[in-house]
Amino acid sequence: MAGLAHGWDRRSVSDRALHVLPYEGDHDALARRLRTRLTSGPGFAVVTGVPVHALPTEQAQEMAVAMMRPLGRPLPQGTGSDESLAWLVRDEGVSAHTDERRFSEPAYTSKSRGHLHLHNDAAVSPFGHEPDYVSLLVHRTARAGGATVLVDALTVHRVLAHDHPDHLALLHTPFAFDRRHVTPPGRSPVVWGAPFAHRDGHLRARCNTVRMRGAYHLLDRPLPAVRGAAIDALDEVLHRPELALTLELAEGDCLVVDDRRILHGRTTYQDHDDPGRRRCLVRVMAHAG
Repeated sequence: MAGLAHGWDRRSVSDRALHVLPYEGDHDALARRLRTRLTSGPGFAVVTGVPVHALPTEQAQEMAVAMMRPLGRPLPQGTGSDESLAWLVRDEGVSAHTDERRFSEPAYTSKSRGHLHLHNDAAVSPFGHEPDYVSLLVHRTARAGGATVLVDALTVHRVLAHDHPDHLALLHTPFAFDRRHVTPPGRSPVVWGAPFAHRDGHLRARCNTVRMRGAYHLLDRPLPAVRGAAIDALDEVLHRPELALTLELAEGDCLVVDDRRILHGRTTYQDHDDPGRRRCLVRVMAHAG
C-alpha cells in the first residue's frame, strides 16, 4: 500500500482491500485506520457498513459529523439558515447549469442529479475554507446511476510533466476560479490559486477546469490563449480512462478523501419517485486534526 502514496491509476488501486475499511463504533480507532489510508496509502478510503439505513436524515448527519471529528475539525458549509456541518448532497429540483460552459449563479452543483466533472472542493475555497479531508456518507442511493469517479492528482501531475511540461509550468501559477455558489458573505465570487503547488514537502492540487474557465466571464475579460491551452491539457489528462477509478457506493458506505490530492466526480443518475427513498449523501469537510 505504501507505493500508492506516490500516485495510482485504475489498475493499481482496483483491489478493494487497498481502500475498504469496515465500520467500527470506536470512531477514534476508525480515524487512526483512515489516517493511514489518507496519508500513507491511496489518499482515500471507503468505510462500509455505517449503520444509517434506518436513521432519519438528521441522525445520519449527526453520524457523519461524529465519524469525522476524530480525524479533523468539521467546517461549516452554507450561509445563513443553510449553514451546517453536514451538507446534504441531493437533488433539489434545480439545474446546476445555464449552458455547457457556465454555472447557474444561485445553484449548488451538489443539489442536482447531473454529471459532476472531476474536481476537488478546496479548489474554490468553499465558504472561505480549504478543507483537508472530505467525507461523503451514503444515506440513500439512486434508482440508477450516480457512481463516484476518483482520480489521483499526483498521477495527473506526473503525466502532465511527461506529456505537457510547458503547460504544467503554467499550472503552477495562480488561476482564477468561479465560486459564486460558495462565496462567503462580503467576499469576491472569484478566488485565485495555483492548480498545483508544493507545500510542506507535498504536492497540493486545486483542480476544477469548468470553474477555471468560467471565472473569466466574471472577470469580464477573455481567457488568455496560453492559459486556455494549459487548462485544455489538464482536462485531457483528467479524462484519460486508465486514470479513473469508478465506485458504486452502497447505503452505509462512507467515502473519505484527502481533498488536497484526490479529485472526485459523479455520473448522472435517475432517482426514485418516492421522496423518502431518493438519493442522499451527507458531506462533511474538515481541517486535519
